[in-house]
Amino acid sequence: MCILPIALYRFQLWFFKGAPTGNNMYELRKMQCRAALWITRAFRTSPLEGIKAIAGLIPIHLHLCKLNGRHHLCYASIPPSHAINSLLDTAHTKNQPSHRFVTSNLIDKQQIKLRSPIKDVNEHLNEVLPCFDPIHPLFSPSLQVVDHFSGRITFHSPLSSSNEDTHVYIQKLNNAFRQSQASPHSIAIIANRGIKKSNVALAVAHIWANNSVTDQLSLQAINIMPIEAELMSMRLGLIPALNNNNICDITVVTDSISAVRKILESKTSPFQKSILPIAI
Repeated sequence: MCILPIALYRFQLWFFKGAPTGNNMYELRKMQCRAALWITRAFRTSPLEGIKAIAGLIPIHLHLCKLNGRHHLCYASIPPSHAINSLLDTAHTKNQPSHRFVTSNLIDKQQIKLRSPIKDVNEHLNEVLPCFDPIHPLFSPSLQVVDHFSGRITFHSPLSSSNEDTHVYIQKLNNAFRQSQASPHSIAIIANRGIKKSNVALAVAHIWANNSVTDQLSLQAINIMPIEAELMSMRLGLIPALNNNNICDITVVTDSISAVRKILESKTSPFQKSILPIAI
């Protein structure tokens, strides 16, 4: 263990995506193999992977990935005056003026060819969940949305997955949708989301009134969970609907009942950033 801090000193300068790490990794693997043989007193011809497992040593490349990921996340907590902030993307600069060579100013061809630790830092910072307030007034007892409007919120979900219950459930949904379109003071929101292979989430909301689509809204986000994308799609439709003073009844149609129930939960969660704008 006393060798690792010396051997891995400033390894972030050469261990990043696209960097030629072959020679350095060869030396580190050879060092780890010698340590595993020394710990287990095994023969030099013994299977090295098995010897490392017996010695309790994590493969060196996985150890570097773990340390490198933690190093990237440290940039989320550096002071606003740190010089590195000016080299990060606009979302992570912490109100510092961006450097003229920041990666977001490069054209697509340059970004594809770029090999830099800063590029990896930007990609990992996009995976950091937003901070949430554990003592927000909305999450205090007696101040919940369900405490004030319990009689105005109803959920429609099937009792079971049987064909009969599913048929009854579909009829109830159709009736609820027809009622929302029959009244001039009612509105229906069709919310849906999709996750692409490139970790890009698409949230879509269609607003229905008087049996026609009055508005279509869409928004994209990167590196978010499916349930957070579902909350984002509901938020897209609810915010313009709530701003309409003539609307007294809102029907939300979604395929994730668990995401809808998150709005009424009293416990804190990483989804609070998406829940609060809906609940308020």
